[in-house]
Amino acid sequence: MLPWFAFAVVSIFWGTTFLAIRIGVGSFPPFIMAAIRHSIAGLILVSWFLLKGYRLPDRKALKTFSINGILMLAGGNGIISWGMQYVDSGLTALICALTPVWIVLINKLSGSKEKITKIAVIGFAVCLLGQIILFKDKMNLFESRNYLFGIMAIVVSNILWALGTVYSKNYVSTIPSLFATGLQMIPGGIILFIAAWLRGEFENLHPHQDALWALVYLIIFGSLFAYSAYIYMIKQLPASIASTYAYINTFVAILLGWLWLHETLDASTSIAMLITIAGVYLISRNYNA
Repeated sequence: MLPWFAFAVVSIFWGTTFLAIRIGVGSFPPFIMAAIRHSIAGLILVSWFLLKGYRLPDRKALKTFSINGILMLAGGNGIISWGMQYVDSGLTALICALTPVWIVLINKLSGSKEKITKIAVIGFAVCLLGQIILFKDKMNLFESRNYLFGIMAIVVSNILWALGTVYSKNYVSTIPSLFATGLQMIPGGIILFIAAWLRGEFENLHPHQDALWALVYLIIFGSLFAYSAYIYMIKQLPASIASTYAYINTFVAILLGWLWLHETLDASTSIAMLITIAGVYLISRNYNA
């Protein structure tokens, strides 16, 4: 029951973070925002466990957590924050809905014994069809160079996130998931601060009030709650099921982008949502059979 609760937390709250990131990068340098977000959340989690008497793990474990934090938080979340300066929150979520394809592919290439049946393959194909329908009317936006690089950045971030997901899932540790999460966030935050410094972001650090509130939301609900739940979830559920959170994220992000930022929500978007739900159902039914 608890893994499915974690799945629900990830699916819903991470859908809201697309909106928060989009608002934040409107006036907050992207790498600094991501760095502060993960560093503060990581320090809170690690401090909590150290105060409770836990000790830091050995160097091997710290190296593993650091690699995972760099892949998922510095690479995945940091790069996507940069890309969202130019791409709407709903469309970003749409691209991220393809993350399960990368996760399943990388998971299989890594030698996983988790079975992918024909029903699951059909489910993924149906979900992809939904994404294509959503994207087909937006091809003209690629005429903007910033938009093109933003899309490319989001795709790269998805691949890095998928790598980190599989890497994390296949690593067995006796350390509590929340403690491990904090140990991932700190090195990820450090790398993001270095990236921000190299890009000269500290010279343009003048965030508006709405961006500061967005950062607070991302720290609490995006990092402390949702990311912690994600690390727990991917160790408890098969990759092909856990990865479907991205489809639900898409719906939440598109709806919030429409309501809050007046982003596009037309008939084709609604139809694509229904098609994607059907794909998620096929995948879920396959693993619940």
